[in-house]
Amino acid sequence: MTHNRPPVPPAEQWPLLTGPDCPRCDRPTDVEWIGSATSLDGTEVSVWHCHACPADWTIRTTLWSVLDGPDCPTCDRPGTVWAALDPDEGGDLRICPDGHEFTLTPEGLIILPGEGAA
Repeated sequence: MTHNRPPVPPAEQWPLLTGPDCPRCDRPTDVEWIGSATSLDGTEVSVWHCHACPADWTIRTTLWSVLDGPDCPTCDRPGTVWAALDPDEGGDLRICPDGHEFTLTPEGLIILPGEGAA
């Protein structure tokens, strides 16, 4: 079976974040990621387990496209791609085919190099 999913960044470039708070006991320190799964309705999810209470729960997996960014704000060229995480600005560093870089925040704001977040 072929899935028409957008490509994702290489796993070694994903951020390592702390686990979510447990929905039952609200303790994030005892939470661990178990793995990926597919729910009965076909939704891809991440499965989590709390060692404190112990509860298991899922969170819907968010996939993002790395090959379909906004047009370059410097030269207006389409085809920007994901390059890396930008921890300083809290977004994704993107690059256009001409090499111009910019950050795209989760809110959809574009930050050019040297501008910084307002």
